[in-house]
Amino acid sequence: MVVCPFCSAGNGVVLESFPIADLDALYRRLYKAPVARLFGGRDVLSLMRCVECDLRWYEPMAGGDEDFYNTLQHKPWYYVDHKHEFDLALPCIEPGSAVLEVGSGKGNFARFLQNSGRPHRYTGLDFSSQAQRMAASNGIDIRIQSIQEFADSHSDVYDVVCAFQVLEHVVEIRSFLNAVAQALKPGGLMLIAVPSEDSYISQSNNLALNLPPHHISRYTDRWFTHAATILDMELLRVEHDPLQPHHRFDYIYQLTIASIYKLMRRRRPMVDHRWMNWLARIPAFMLGKFLAQGLGPHNSPHGHTVLAVFRKPLAPTRGPIETIANNDSTNGEVSLPNGDATTTKGDSMNIEGNAQASHA
Repeated sequence: MVVCPFCSAGNGVVLESFPIADLDALYRRLYKAPVARLFGGRDVLSLMRCVECDLRWYEPMAGGDEDFYNTLQHKPWYYVDHKHEFDLALPCIEPGSAVLEVGSGKGNFARFLQNSGRPHRYTGLDFSSQAQRMAASNGIDIRIQSIQEFADSHSDVYDVVCAFQVLEHVVEIRSFLNAVAQALKPGGLMLIAVPSEDSYISQSNNLALNLPPHHISRYTDRWFTHAATILDMELLRVEHDPLQPHHRFDYIYQLTIASIYKLMRRRRPMVDHRWMNWLARIPAFMLGKFLAQGLGPHNSPHGHTVLAVFRKPLAPTRGPIETIANNDSTNGEVSLPNGDATTTKGDSMNIEGNAQASHA
C-alpha cells in the first residue's frame, strides 16, 4: 500500500516507472549533477497518482540536498527577478496587508511589492543565509526558519501567505500547508503557485527540472479543489499564466516530439536516452524555430505556472480532514463551495533545462 503524502489515502497507483540510473545520466549530462546518491540505494523511481485527491508524486520522495542546489544556483537563469505569478498575485494584496512569503529567496517579490506602490508589511522565510544577506542589503526581512516552526509562534498573524514555485520541492506537503493556514488570520488568503500538471509540460520528456530531486510532486487543477476541502478552506480561483514568448519554442519542440512518438506508436517515457528520442529532436528543433513565430497571446496554450487562491474561513467549519477514507462515496469528486473555479490561459517550461527556470 502506498500512502498519499497529502491526504493520507492508501490507494496510490503507479503512472510510470523508470530506472534511477537513467535520471542520474540525464542530470549529469545537463548539469554535471549526479543525483543517484539521493535515492537511498533504490533502483527505480515511480510517478504515483492518488485516486482520492489527484496528487501526483514520486516514490521514493527524495528532494535535492545542498550540493545539488548549489550546482543549479550557479546557472545564470536559475533565479529570475520577476515571475509572472507576481502579477497574478498582486490584486490579492490590499494596501497595509501583512504578507508572509515562504521560500522567499533574496526577496524579489518583496521588491516587486515595493515597486507596486502598495504599502505592506513583509516577512520572508528561506533556508539560504546568502539570500538573507542579499535581502538585508535591500532592507528586506528574511528569516532562516521553516514555515512549520515559524507558524507555531505566529498563528493568525498574516493577511496573505504566499509560496511561489515552492510546494513542488516539499516532502512534508500536508504539514507545510497546515502551517501556512495556521499563520493566516481568519479570512486571510493563501496563494500557491506551482508548475501546472494540466499544461503540456506534463507530457514532456527529459525535462530534468520537472523531475526529482528538483520537483518531487505535481499538481492538477482538480487537486486544488480537493485540497480546499481537506484543509477546510475556500478555493477562490485557479488561474494559469499565458505562454511566455521565450517558451513558445519549447511548446512546439515538445509537441513535435510527442507527435513523432504517437505516429510511430511508441510510448514516450519521461526519461529517454534512446536513438529515437535523439532523432525526433531534429525535426522538433526545426519546427520549433519556425512555428513558434506564429504563436501569440490569442492562440497559445496554458503555460507552466498555475496560481491558486484560498481563503481561510472566519471561523472553522469543521477543521481539516486528517484522512480520506478509501471508500469515499464521492469517488474522489469534490465540488467548490461557490461553483467552479475560474481558469484563464497560460505559460510553459524549458526543454531539458536549457531555457529559464526558477526555484524558490
